[in-house]
Amino acid sequence: MACGLHFGRESASGGWRWRLGAALLGLLLAACAREPFRVRPKTDPPVSETRAVAVAETDYVLRARAVWDGNELVDRFDANHLTAGMLPVYVWLDVRTAAPLDLKAFRFRLHDAAGQTWRLLSVRQSEKRLMKSYGIRAYSVDGYQTFRRRYTDSCFPTTGTVAAGERADGFLFFEIPRARRDLPAGTLWLEVERRGPGSHTVTRIELPAADVVTSSAPKE
Repeated sequence: MACGLHFGRESASGGWRWRLGAALLGLLLAACAREPFRVRPKTDPPVSETRAVAVAETDYVLRARAVWDGNELVDRFDANHLTAGMLPVYVWLDVRTAAPLDLKAFRFRLHDAAGQTWRLLSVRQSEKRLMKSYGIRAYSVDGYQTFRRRYTDSCFPTTGTVAAGERADGFLFFEIPRARRDLPAGTLWLEVERRGPGSHTVTRIELPAADVVTSSAPKE
């Protein structure tokens, strides 16, 4: 009788462990079956230009808007760049010259009121910072490719040309300086430099101060 009870307890223990292992495996497979972040397609919906600041040059019109709304970022990227120490700035470039413009000729810099430059991150750098901030380690290969494609599509293009009457637009991601984290955002200036054959244009776009405090980012 004692042996029967002992056997029953081992079976129950083994069954419990099996069920726990199966549940953990199911969670792992579920995590691996999806992309790291479910990024919306670029035009679903387009980023609003309502609060964008516009500056016109001879050959093109530039518009820019700093996105300080974490809810808007989560809705679009399934993640909040601000909590990862990044400020997304959306840029629109409308060409109004007969000749196409080379996107490689444009350089973007972001400055704060103290004159400090906020470092522009590459698409890959911003992606890696997001994944590190959220602790993303499990995902499927197909899901990751879907994420990277949509994430890259959402960013401002750095190569190619834009024809007359056409537009290039997308996100730029700037690193919030460590000294500025947990402080009021303040007014920022986006400086856009264009160097072409026989021409050099620098456009400064003032991005009004946001009524928010920059977020701390995880230690790098």
